[in-house]
Amino acid sequence: SAFIDKLLFPAPQPTYGKDAFKKHLCWIPWNEAVSPDRVDDERFAEGIPCVWLPAPRAAGVILFCHGNAEDLGMCFPFVRHMRDQFKMNVLAVEYPGYGLLHGISRSSEAALKEVALTAFRFILDELKVAYEQIILFGRSVGSGPTVYLASRFPVGGLILVAAFASVREAAKSLVGPFVANVLEERFPNIALIGNVSCPTLFIHGEKDSLVPPSHSVALFKQCRARKLLITPPGMEHNTNLFTDAQYLAVPAINFFGLPGYQQESPPQMPSRYFEDGRQAFLLRKASRRSGDDTQSPWFYFCGCPTSRARRDDAADRPQCEWEPNERTGAVSEDQANSARKSELGHWPDTPRERWKEAQEFREEEIDETSDN
Repeated sequence: SAFIDKLLFPAPQPTYGKDAFKKHLCWIPWNEAVSPDRVDDERFAEGIPCVWLPAPRAAGVILFCHGNAEDLGMCFPFVRHMRDQFKMNVLAVEYPGYGLLHGISRSSEAALKEVALTAFRFILDELKVAYEQIILFGRSVGSGPTVYLASRFPVGGLILVAAFASVREAAKSLVGPFVANVLEERFPNIALIGNVSCPTLFIHGEKDSLVPPSHSVALFKQCRARKLLITPPGMEHNTNLFTDAQYLAVPAINFFGLPGYQQESPPQMPSRYFEDGRQAFLLRKASRRSGDDTQSPWFYFCGCPTSRARRDDAADRPQCEWEPNERTGAVSEDQANSARKSELGHWPDTPRERWKEAQEFREEEIDETSDN
């Protein structure tokens, strides 16, 4: 499993440091309800490095999850251009094992979902942004954590670029079906996309040789929300999406009606988050040693306790419905599947069967669905 994770997450050498884009590099604290093991670990004291790009008067936020072969330094020009084009605030989150988290922790399916969920909760609880004002943007492997979030929360929109049906299905075109079938499944987007209720924009280049466009076609078919599929003929897997306005800018602006709501008091990143969280970590640790372990309103939303004493009895409490299974990396779909089964009257297929069914989806059906 660890070997496969190394292949799936080939983190480059860090392309930025703590002094890079200082006006935009911020540090989001680990959420105790999501990452109880990291909150008290001094290795993670600084928090999660993110890039915050504010847009004047913009009410909405785009949460961006980058691809597996880049870090925040490499995607910074893209997210800055996206902020300028869409006139929306952008928060780009770094993955464990990447950038300033390089060498501190390794990447995995659970780790990506963990940081994406933490950033998402931060936007809601700290920046005070409403669900419907959040657009999730996932590119390549970033489609995994964004589909995961969109399938569980009523967000305002979802943008998927070069998304895969699942890691196992993506591996089939690279290593063949025999080897791919023995791999442990990761990011089963094809099984979750049917639970997404927000408007969803799929973009996949016809010349993508790494993840064939048939993956986005399959996801498009399974998606039951308002949707649009764009397949630019000259676009490859790593093509710069702003080299042609028809790749991303025009479809996204028209589909979502960007820039959306404007307000006199837009979300603002508190200045304390532009400094790494080590000082706050040490103060919190000293406070706990003195017995003054107060509860933070940061966790009131989900009703999760913050003190270690109350964390220890977690086994006797029902789990928060949005808490990821970071221990096993598995996606908990019982509640979502039960609801979908109740609605449809039956559970249609296994993820693999739904994938096979999606292969028969014809191009004219895409056009017909988009027109509706």
